[in-house]
Amino acid sequence: MELDFKHASLQEILNYTPDLRREAYVDATLRMQADDNIVGVFGSAYSEVQSPVIDEALIYGCGLVPVPIVGVDAFIFKYGDYPACDAIKSTMVYLTTQKCPLLYSSKMYVLDGCCPAVEIAFRQCTQKPVHIYNDATTLKAMLQQVYGCEYSAARYQEAKSAFLILSSLLQRLEQSTLSGNAFGVLAFYSRFIFKLEERIAFLTRVCELLSSAAIGEHSSHPVEKRVSVSIHCPDGIIQKIKPASGTYFKPVWVQAGRSADIACAGCIYPAAEYVGY
Repeated sequence: MELDFKHASLQEILNYTPDLRREAYVDATLRMQADDNIVGVFGSAYSEVQSPVIDEALIYGCGLVPVPIVGVDAFIFKYGDYPACDAIKSTMVYLTTQKCPLLYSSKMYVLDGCCPAVEIAFRQCTQKPVHIYNDATTLKAMLQQVYGCEYSAARYQEAKSAFLILSSLLQRLEQSTLSGNAFGVLAFYSRFIFKLEERIAFLTRVCELLSSAAIGEHSSHPVEKRVSVSIHCPDGIIQKIKPASGTYFKPVWVQAGRSADIACAGCIYPAAEYVGY
């Protein structure tokens, strides 16, 4: 059952936010059947120090819908295996068993190039086109080739403006009293709201609740400077992260090859701590 965000409490919204991914299953399936315009994207929300960053506004500019496809569940492991970190393993088992509507609905997959193991896994496990993002021009040409879509500069600028608003809202959340886990959950799972105006409304509502004196315990703590914690692929493990810096942290996806504070179990890159699914 969908939650009425306009009348829900902050805690109700936080508890429900992971369900946005399950809601997206139906949305993606219907879009595939009607327009076949789903683009699977493997890349984290925490990309400020990562280069290059996939230009998702460009995907919207082509009349398509970018959908996060990283697997975040361990229960799927009982249906198969793949020799990689938990995030890749979860994604590949979902992909090969066709048990994830997000992966199944995607006509092609766009990877951010942060990890060679991700590229190897996709090329081994799917016959669909796999594109490693390097620049907007090449991506646009690939999208037009695969989907037969038309690029609209006006549509692109509209999406760019929406993403600027979303970035501003996430900055407000970053400066709030939300725990690092809650902040990370909102940043990641809100990406499953495919209509950008609805995503903006959702995060705006959360910001309003955080600004209200009626939010109880969240208003009683002083605002501190959030401690950055470097993490490889935090999406699947964000709710389990408990860094030494405490709960008030900011998850940051570090550049490929560099050492991180935390990484997903089985990660090919060095980290001080590994968290399993």
